[in-house]
Amino acid sequence: MILDDVITAGTSVRESVDIIRAAGAHPCGVLIALDREEKGQGDRTAVEEVARSFDLRVTSIVGLGHIMAYLEATGLHRELEAIEAYRVAGQA
Repeated sequence: MILDDVITAGTSVRESVDIIRAAGAHPCGVLIALDREEKGQGDRTAVEEVARSFDLRVTSIVGLGHIMAYLEATGLHRELEAIEAYRVAGQA
């Protein structure tokens, strides 16, 4: 099992898979604390690309969308606006 704190582009997961396979083992899945829900290099998200590329189940504890929904529900609009700005900047 590969454990990672955050997934953005999936680079660290790809590197981990290579290291594990080079040692003669096979990863059984990936657990991510925070999925930033960012696009990968194609039309899929980074999580979808990793899952498909390595035929691994990728599970996240929380996604950025969940955090945004919580901020909206609790009236933390300034924090929500900061995350929305981050997302817009990442699409450029």
